[in-house]
Amino acid sequence: MGEISITHRRQGLAARERARYVANRRGNHASSRQPETGRIETREFNLGYTLAGGQVFRWGRDVDGWWKGVAYDTVFHLRQVGDTLMYRAGASSVATYLGEMSVTGFLEWYLRLNERPRIRVPRSDRYLRRARDLLKGFRFVRQMPFECVISYILSVQAHMNLTKRRVNFLAESWGREVAYMGRKYCTFPEPDALARLKGPYFRSNRFGWRSERVAETARFVSERTRGEPGKLTLDDWREIVDALKKRAGTGVGLKVGKCIDLFALERLDAVPVDTWVLKMAREWYHIEGTDRRVCEWAEARGGRSAGYMNEYLFAYYRELNGPSPEDRVISFCASDAPSAELPMRDEG
Repeated sequence: MGEISITHRRQGLAARERARYVANRRGNHASSRQPETGRIETREFNLGYTLAGGQVFRWGRDVDGWWKGVAYDTVFHLRQVGDTLMYRAGASSVATYLGEMSVTGFLEWYLRLNERPRIRVPRSDRYLRRARDLLKGFRFVRQMPFECVISYILSVQAHMNLTKRRVNFLAESWGREVAYMGRKYCTFPEPDALARLKGPYFRSNRFGWRSERVAETARFVSERTRGEPGKLTLDDWREIVDALKKRAGTGVGLKVGKCIDLFALERLDAVPVDTWVLKMAREWYHIEGTDRRVCEWAEARGGRSAGYMNEYLFAYYRELNGPSPEDRVISFCASDAPSAELPMRDEG
C-alpha cells in the first residue's frame, strides 16, 4: 500500500457532534496534574523488548529515553535502569476489567512483572534456543480488549508505523484529550463512538477499504456492552471476540483473532501467523502451507507456551531480516534512537 499520510479531516460526522460526544465521555480523571512517581524492582524483565516487540501501538520511546504511552485511559512514562522500573503516571489508580488498581499494582499486572516465562527448548532446536536467550525479559502485556480488537483490524495489510498513525488518529479524533507534562495524549475511543462512523469516513481519511470493518465491529461490540464497556469481565470479552470470529465483515479473521487472544485475552497458547512467521517456519523448520496449517503446527508444538515460543522466533527472525531499525527489536532497544511514532503531541 505504501506510505500514507492521514489527514485530520472530520468528515462523516460534524465537528460539533464530535465535540459534544467527547465532552460527555466518561473516562479516567488524568489531567495536567503532577505525576504520580515510583519505582518497581524487577527480575528478568526487559521494558524495551516488551514495548517495541510489535504487540502494542500506543507506546513509543521519546528522545529523553522514556517510554511514553496510554494504557487503560491512563498516561504513563516508563524507564528501566538495570532491574529498576521507574514510572510517572497521570492518575493514582487505574480502572481495568478486574477492578480498580493502584499504579504499582497495575504495572505489575499489565507488564506481567512477576510472571517469568519458562520455555523448554528441544536440544536440537538451535533457533529457538538462540531466540529465547536473546529475548530474555520479554513479556506479553495485558492490553485493553476493545483497543486491541480495533488496533489489529487496522493492522491488516499495514506496516507497524502506519498502524500506529491510524490508531492514534482515531484516539485524537474520538477519544478524550489528556494534557500531561507539556504534551497532549488521548484515550482510546469507546465502542459507541466508533460505531457512529461510516465507510466514507475511513475512505476520506485514506485508511484503506479494510478499515471500514472497524465501524461494523464497533457496532457489534457496542450492542453487547450497552454503553458500559468498563463493566465487562475478561470472560465477557472472550465471548464477544469469539462471536466476532464467527461473524463475516468484522475483520477478525484467523490472524487478528489470534493476536487478540494472545495480547488481550490471556490465551498464551495462541500463535498469530503473518508473513514473517510464514517465512520463518519455511526457512528454519521446513513447514509450508496455509496460515492455518502453520498456526496449528506452532500451537501443537508449543502447547501452553506457544505464544512465547513464537514471539521469540518472530523477533529473532526480524532481527536478522528486518529492513528498518524498528523492525529489528533487539538492535533498536540497544540504540538511543527514538520511536518514529509517538502517541502524543506538544501542547499549543
